[in-house]
Amino acid sequence: MKALKYLTVAFVSLGLIVAFVPKQTVTPMKINSEQIVTEIKQKAYYISSDDLASIIINKDPLYKLVDVRDVAEFQSYSLPGATNIDLKDIISTNWEEFMNQDKYTIVLYSNSNLEAVEAWILCRQKGYENIYVLQGGLNNWYETIVNPKHPASTLPDEDQAKYDFRKAAGKALGVDGNDSSAVASPVKVTTGGSKPTTGPKKKKKGASGGCG
Repeated sequence: MKALKYLTVAFVSLGLIVAFVPKQTVTPMKINSEQIVTEIKQKAYYISSDDLASIIINKDPLYKLVDVRDVAEFQSYSLPGATNIDLKDIISTNWEEFMNQDKYTIVLYSNSNLEAVEAWILCRQKGYENIYVLQGGLNNWYETIVNPKHPASTLPDEDQAKYDFRKAAGKALGVDGNDSSAVASPVKVTTGGSKPTTGPKKKKKGASGGCG
C-alpha cells in the first residue's frame, strides 16, 4: 500500500513536470544514432519490388508511395499513386502531418537506394514510424517488373514462377517490357557508377495521394 501511494505521487509529479515543459521540447520524438545504425544493419526497412507491385495492383489503401526525387524526375516517370516530396523537404513542417502518422505505411523510393535511404534516416531520426524503402529503387523496379529477364531453363521452378508473376504484374500495371506502351528505364543512378540507360522517354503524369 505504501509502494502504491509512492508510485501515485511519482506519476502525478511527472505529469506536472511534463505539463510545464515547453511543448516544442517534448513533442519531437528523437531516435538515437545507435538505434538508427542497428536498424540500418538489419535492413528491415526494405520492401521488394515484387511486394510493392502486389500492393499497387491491389490498390492497398494502407500504403502510400513517396517519390523523394526532384520534380523534373518525378514528372518524367513515377510509380502509380505516388506523392512527390523532394528529399530536402521530407521532414519539413509542411509534410509532417502526412509523414509522421500511424494510419498507413509509407514506401519511399528514388532511382536507387541512396536518396530513399537518406530520407528514411531523416524520418527515423525524427521518430517517424511505418517508413519503408523500395529496395533497389526505380532501377531495380525497371529490371524486375517492367522488363524482367526470362530465367534459364536449368533454374528451379521457383525462378520461373517469379518471372511469370513479374510479367503478369507488368501487364497489370501497363508497363510490360515487351509492350509498345512500355515506359523507358527510369534514369541513371547518379552516384553508383551504373551505366545510364538510353532510349525514348514517355511522359507520364504522377498522381498524388496513395495506392488506393
